[in-house]
Amino acid sequence: MKYRNCRILLIFFLLVVIIAPCLAQNDTLFLSIDDALNLAWKKSPAKAEASIDKRSGALSLANSIAGILPTPSASISHTTSKTTLAAGLPELKTKTYAGSVGLNQVLFDPDVFGNVAKGKLYYDYYRLQAKDKSANLVYSVKVSYYTLAKAYNLYDATTSSLRRAEDNYNLAKEKFRLGQITEFELLRSETFKTQAAIDLLTADKNLKVSMEDLRGQIGFEDNTTLIKPITVPTAPDLEINTDALISDIFAKNPTLESSKKYKSIAKTSFFQSIANLIPSVNLFWQSSYSDSLMPKKISDWENNDVISYGVRLNFPIFEIKSYLLNIGNSHNDAKRAKVQLRKAELLLHKNAINAIYSFKEAKERYQYASQNLELNRSLRRLAQEQYRLGAISQLDLFNTELNFNTAQNTYISALYDTYTSYAQIEYLLGIIADKE
Repeated sequence: MKYRNCRILLIFFLLVVIIAPCLAQNDTLFLSIDDALNLAWKKSPAKAEASIDKRSGALSLANSIAGILPTPSASISHTTSKTTLAAGLPELKTKTYAGSVGLNQVLFDPDVFGNVAKGKLYYDYYRLQAKDKSANLVYSVKVSYYTLAKAYNLYDATTSSLRRAEDNYNLAKEKFRLGQITEFELLRSETFKTQAAIDLLTADKNLKVSMEDLRGQIGFEDNTTLIKPITVPTAPDLEINTDALISDIFAKNPTLESSKKYKSIAKTSFFQSIANLIPSVNLFWQSSYSDSLMPKKISDWENNDVISYGVRLNFPIFEIKSYLLNIGNSHNDAKRAKVQLRKAELLLHKNAINAIYSFKEAKERYQYASQNLELNRSLRRLAQEQYRLGAISQLDLFNTELNFNTAQNTYISALYDTYTSYAQIEYLLGIIADKE
């Protein structure tokens, strides 16, 4: 009986050990950087917004072109008139059927042709706005992806640091038991372990926050699935010519290009407001029908219609106040657009300088951090051996451990900072990673 109970307990224990981790483990989505960008391209609201901008540009162009195409017109009416005659006589009713069809073609109209020019400019402007949103989406996804990857690496490094702190504490307890160290040194070892546990809590929080940020960027709504970056980066080995790169950024940046288009739109509106003082010229043709009988076939219309055609000139002299106000407003808008373009140029230059020097600094920091990490790894290994032999103090060991932890965190940060700063340069260049 006792043997059966023991066997049942053993089977239950094995089931708990084997099945429980499987039930508790969350699903994991392993993502490369390309996978993350593809998901964002399909699900991110930013991509949908960029598509709407492109559609707005096409509609603006189509609407302006429609203004120069022939405009047909048609109307039909039925009128009943009652005439009161002398007293005692019945009312006289008269029925009239009237209709007209016509065609109007613009020959010259500053407002219409100005709208066509602005329609083309708006088409380019909205496409540049869409390109900027797409490039910004790529940049944001890359930053979130690399930030999550960095958080994973820092979490692993902090976990290893806590494990070493626990080993050092266990060793300190054994040395204290043997009388080789004082209680002060034992407490210091325990304090070191506690601080490592606190650092792990911070690393865990940063990991969760970074994961939620990437979920939002790629439009991934499953909060129970863990996201694990699998792209292993290496620091970009690039030599950057600052002046040449700044010139390239100024030539390709979508935000600056859209500001230039907006300035052209405002300038076109100003000249359009001046040109509106010129008479417009339209060619028209119209067939009008009026009779007491409703036409039942085309020949009935043709026998009773009146055809008129000719050229119509519209003079705006009676609306001079409105035109003068329009000129003043459009001139003010043109000045504002010029100022905004200058502001955009200054801001772009500032951002370009910041991105370029951030990349150069991160690249150099990565090289030094890599060398420093190897040196501190060797020092930590030697310090652990010498501490076990009693050749160095516990304080020397802890200082070595702290220096190694700092070197490891600096290396991880420098590696991913290199990628995020380079991603900013790509964004300023309007690079969309061959997505369009």
